[in-house]
Amino acid sequence: MENALNINAKLPPDQAQALLANLREQYRLSLNDLWYADQYRFIPEGLRHGSILTNDPVMAARKHLIGALAGALTQSLKTVKKP
Repeated sequence: MENALNINAKLPPDQAQALLANLREQYRLSLNDLWYADQYRFIPEGLRHGSILTNDPVMAARKHLIGALAGALTQSLKTVKKP
């Protein structure tokens, strides 16, 4: 990703958790819809998820955002728990 964007946002933990829950639910619903779509129906199950991510930039971006947000929340919790 040579020209990838780096996005920085400051959110309170409750907003970050709410956003993460919302993104996960959107991802789940979209994946379920696409999983059985005619375009992907005959792709073997082991390859279908990757094929969806390759062909749907919104799904791929959502997956990256979920990972980044979950990682940031985990790191934030570790920092808060340190004495």
